[in-house]
Amino acid sequence: MKNFDHPFRKWILYAYSIIVVSLSGGLVYGWPCLRKKIIQQGNQELSESTLAGIFTIGSWTTQAGRFFFGLARDRYGTKIVTSCALFSVLAGSLGIALFTTSNIIGFAVSFSLLGFGSAGQLTLQPIASLFPNNYGTIISR
Repeated sequence: MKNFDHPFRKWILYAYSIIVVSLSGGLVYGWPCLRKKIIQQGNQELSESTLAGIFTIGSWTTQAGRFFFGLARDRYGTKIVTSCALFSVLAGSLGIALFTTSNIIGFAVSFSLLGFGSAGQLTLQPIASLFPNNYGTIISR
């Protein structure tokens, strides 16, 4: 029996999709709360323009990442590229947790990795084809 003929395959993929989208969706949009905490700590290294630049980088990678991850998914497949997107979220989260705000480049790179992680939702859209009766519902989630 081939790996693709597993009777629970579509439900396993659906569960994996829910996990990826739940862990990686909207992280960049948590920026206002993070920015507020950084300012409350009395951080002198980061000016308002630097904070705005870091957010801009993160939001650009959210949009650009979808394009490049979509191309990569077409070339290398859903499994590999979605796992890379999830790894990007993990690396970005760890970077934000571990880098001090005095390390502006590390902080910006970590935030951009969070942005790239948003491509996980895009790369998982082909899984909706496993549910032909609910295709529109699956895509809209």
